[in-house]
Amino acid sequence: MNEFIEFRNRVYDKESNYSYPLQFLDEYINNSKAINSDEQRVVEQIRTIKQLELDKQLGEHEVDELLSFLGEHPTTDRFIVDAVLHLFHDDNKQLIERKIKDLFVNQQYDSQKLYHVLDLCIECDMDILSDNDILSMLQKYELDVEIVSILLDYIVRFNRQEFKDAIYKLLAMDYPDGIKIQGINALMNLYPTETIDQSFMEEHVRNKKNQVFIDSYMDFLKTDFTFEKPGVSILQSMFYGDFEDSGKGNNGGLAVLLKGLGEEISKDSRIAHVFTITITQELNKPFISSHGDKHVFIRLPIYLDQSRSDKFIKRELFIKRQIANYLKRSNIQPDVFHIRFLDNASKAVAHLSEELNSKLVFTLTPDPHRNMFEGSGQLKELGFNELIEKLNKIKIGDELIHTSNGIVGIGNGDVKTELAVYFPQFKDDRVNGKIKMIGEGIQTGQTIDEEAIAAYSNRHIEWNETNKGFFEKPVILNVGRLAVLKGQMELLKAWANSKLSETHNLLIIGGDLERPSKEEEMVMEFFEDFLQQHPEFKGRFIHKGAMSNVDIRLLERDIIKRDFDYPHIYLCSSVKEEFGIAILEAMSIGFLTLGPIKGGVKSYMKNGENGFLIDTSNGETIAKETESHLYDPKIDKDAVQKIQAAGQKTVDENFSIQKISHEFVSFYLSLEGANENEV
Repeated sequence: MNEFIEFRNRVYDKESNYSYPLQFLDEYINNSKAINSDEQRVVEQIRTIKQLELDKQLGEHEVDELLSFLGEHPTTDRFIVDAVLHLFHDDNKQLIERKIKDLFVNQQYDSQKLYHVLDLCIECDMDILSDNDILSMLQKYELDVEIVSILLDYIVRFNRQEFKDAIYKLLAMDYPDGIKIQGINALMNLYPTETIDQSFMEEHVRNKKNQVFIDSYMDFLKTDFTFEKPGVSILQSMFYGDFEDSGKGNNGGLAVLLKGLGEEISKDSRIAHVFTITITQELNKPFISSHGDKHVFIRLPIYLDQSRSDKFIKRELFIKRQIANYLKRSNIQPDVFHIRFLDNASKAVAHLSEELNSKLVFTLTPDPHRNMFEGSGQLKELGFNELIEKLNKIKIGDELIHTSNGIVGIGNGDVKTELAVYFPQFKDDRVNGKIKMIGEGIQTGQTIDEEAIAAYSNRHIEWNETNKGFFEKPVILNVGRLAVLKGQMELLKAWANSKLSETHNLLIIGGDLERPSKEEEMVMEFFEDFLQQHPEFKGRFIHKGAMSNVDIRLLERDIIKRDFDYPHIYLCSSVKEEFGIAILEAMSIGFLTLGPIKGGVKSYMKNGENGFLIDTSNGETIAKETESHLYDPKIDKDAVQKIQAAGQKTVDENFSIQKISHEFVSFYLSLEGANENEV
């Protein structure tokens, strides 16, 4: 019995998806530990908000109640703003405006409430604040970066031109680059370009760390950028990482996929452009990069509070407006938007897609659904805030299933069957008809130019010389971002505490060595502590920081050339993997690949045929199951080579980026009603 899945089915057999979070909360609370009074108040607020949405009523009492709730919890704040916008219309605009004015006059707000009230003013086109109000708020909250940001947004939205000196004062302060860029935007929007004090910018904004971005961004602001070509334009959002930073922070295989996919899709003559957008905090790369003639990568300098566990939820509408501003300035009008995560940034793009009357494609994965229950099927005991965050993401997924024009599942029919377990909406023929199952893909048969090979050799000569003895044994390789869920710490324990350390050396690649996140730092400290406690493994276990995709593939080719009695292994230690770009790349090179049984790897990896599926729950299961396959007396060297060859064939025949991109183009064009015939 799986309590989470049973409950999902029970709710969707009877109720609207809008009631889902509340009903789950009620059931969860009944079956778990008692919650405190503050948490109970949050639940009651959610109940009130959901009932208002169902009743479709927003009168004076309801507005008072919702405004009184604002500022108490990030998730209820999001639900409140969503409810007001959902129920907002011309007949109640005057009422809402009056109530917000009263709130300002009586100063019945803190910074959290103020942020969301200003957000509502911008969205509902209510210019309520006086000049003195704005100046007073800028002064009072000058250390609250998000309030400064939303006030700048307000000033630009309502073309308030009385704040030039105030904006210059902000630019002189020690704010994050994203806020300073927003200040520059405000100046460029409100005043003639020639009146902007360039020497002030040079002194207070531009520096060695951000000069590449600032220079390219100023060129963008001063130039009439247009991307006009016949055909369909696609915008795909990433929001986690950068094409050039794969393996660092939370930047995993998605960057590799979207870079290759965007380049390949853009080659189709029916496609005008592919735009890939991300949000950047590190302004050390250009604002816009081109990858091929028609694939454009845009790094949006949107400030986000990185200390928050959910950094998008508060800034959802701000993200939507900023993306809209960049698209408008560049005269970009996407025909299709493609989002890939259950989060509020993706929801922001979905809202923008609707506002622009574009088509919306949504890649659906059962995350966080898989993490809502224990292995036995019982509901997990989660902390209240973690539970609320996960329910918000589940709610977003449920809404997107109904509002999107097309849904992509990663993998084949078997994965679709698994998706249907977590998403009972699939029983609806209208929903089922939207779904297209498409795998992920890589560059197969990739020819790497001599210049890239020479650069790789120069970068790694010293490292290869220092670690020459390391490659005198077969290698277990693991590539990807460093994270608890990626299982690298468990892999190290599995290797060290088993026969694997006798026959193989272990190489883990990933992580930002220069600016590690807290999680990366924790994983790397584990590696260092482990080697200090086990000096016998020094030189036999190596952790190397994130490398470019080209360098990784060249390294894999170097490793696979060395022949031993035992095969080189690529072992993906993730607790679960939605698909696994790094696994496909290792298979294509010829590694014996082992991947997690949880997730989408099983859609292309068949146990004992082209690789092995293993339980990656912990170090013990990783070691036990890897040993059972690697040292199986029934599997000799010839049998292993057949499995390796089958893995290469699987990738070549099914997961080339060319094949995958054709499937995506066909799907996009079908939504547009375009002619499917090749041009």
